Amino acid sequence: MPAETLCVLLCPEFALADYEQIQLWRREHDTARADLLLPHFTLVDPVTGWNPGEFAREIEARLPGQNPFGIVLDRAVSHQDEGGGEVADWLVPGPGREALEALQDRLCSGALAGERRAAPARRPHITIGRDSDAAASQARVKAINEGELSIHCLASAVQIVRIKGERVKLLERIPLGRES
Repeated sequence: MPAETLCVLLCPEFALADYEQIQLWRREHDTARADLLLPHFTLVDPVTGWNPGEFAREIEARLPGQNPFGIVLDRAVSHQDEGGGEVADWLVPGPGREALEALQDRLCSGALAGERRAAPARRPHITIGRDSDAAASQARVKAINEGELSIHCLASAVQIVRIKGERVKLLERIPLGRES
């Protein structure tokens, strides 16, 4: 039986045409996950051993004063996994990157400090493809970047999700900009 994990995602709000373009890339090159999760940034990597209610309280305690913010996805990169197997196509932000990193830092502190991944896997990104062929990934990324990528989106809420095997369940959506 697969282990149950909890994580925190930021599923930004996109213009419909931008969302459809991202989903097209994902359905072509990340078919297993394209319809499992919305396009997202992972803010807190999957963790085990947490009670869902306690995990949600830990996240909520770190969000007061965090306002919504804009993000611009302006570059695609090809990222080789540390194990050397899979290569991922990522959309990465220019404007908004610092705000995303600060939010990651904020959420991965306190009781979750030991759960933090090292860079570059922690670099804010939206995965749009996976491949075992690095050259194919690099070609896709090059084509995207030649098109002068500029996708504007809004970070307005975080989502706490439970993942068990191939099943994903939204446990809570927490809007940004709430008072404590």
